[in-house]
Parts: sequence; C-alpha cells; structure tokens
Amino acid sequence: MKKIMTLLLLLPVVAMAFLSCGDDIKPKRPINDKPGVVFIEDGRYDTIPTDFSSEQLREALLACDWEFSYSFFYDDYKIGHKGEDRYFSRFRYTYHADGTAVAIDLVDGKQYDYNYSVNARTVTLRSKTASFSFGVMAMDSRHMICDESLAGQTAGDYDSNSLTRRMIFLSKKHS
Repeated sequence: MKKIMTLLLLLPVVAMAFLSCGDDIKPKRPINDKPGVVFIEDGRYDTIPTDFSSEQLREALLACDWEFSYSFFYDDYKIGHKGEDRYFSRFRYTYHADGTAVAIDLVDGKQYDYNYSVNARTVTLRSKTASFSFGVMAMDSRHMICDESLAGQTAGDYDSNSLTRRMIFLSKKHS
C-alpha cells in the first residue's frame, strides 16, 4: 500500500516536470522608446528629441559631420551593451546637398563614396558595391540615435526575427 501511495504522490511531480520542460514564453522587454526619450545600451535612457521632420533630418545631416561612436544589439526581449557589436573601423560621414556622401575610415583614412536619400526618417546610402539603410530614431545638435534592422541575421543569443543594431553617431565640425 505504501508503494501505491508513493507512486500516486510522485505522479503529479513527474507530470509537472514534463509539462514545464517545454518552451517557455519569453516576456517582451519592458524598455521602449518614448516621445523625447530613447533607450541606449543596457536599457539606460537618453533624453533627446524624437519629433522631427524629414526636412529637419536633411538639414541636420548637412550641418556637420557624423562620426560613428558605438553600437549595440537589441531585440524584442533584451537590450545589449556597448562594445558587443565589434567594428574594426570607425567612420565619419559627410553629407552634401547634392545627394552624395563621403565616409572616411578613421583607422586607415580610406574614403568611400555614396549617394544617399532621405525618405521620412530613413537614410539610405548606396555605392556601386553596397547599400544600407538606417532609421533615425532621435537627434539633436550633438548626437543621432539610429536603428538598422538585422532581421534574419544572427548575433549572439538575440532573436533573429527582431534583431536590430542601435548606432550612436556624434556630430563633429566639418573637417
């Protein structure tokens, strides 16, 4: 009789173990951009204007050079940290009113020429060999916060369906 009682008591424990081994639903990250406030690395916040027009974005691109400072990854579930997205080079971008842009590699001085366009808050740079786009999430006279979708790619243990690179550019006087 003791064996039967022990088995009956263990049955719910074994059933719970089997049921809890399935894929748990991951909670969405609670940190999101808000009007006038964007998240940066490790989920910290930065107060920076998020309400601007396409024309204001164009004017800001032309007003100074934009130097890549750092980036990090995030997805629908977590926000990464500064330095996890390793770049071998840093670039300074100079945008011109004629729709051209020049990127200078700050490590070796090599120059890359692009044509660019601004559509709403998305900047697209195109060369003969490459093309990439990023959305400007926030900007002021000293820095610009941009997102580049990396959906479908992999990086660490981020969700490839919502993988995004957040890039921070600093404004510099024209060189």
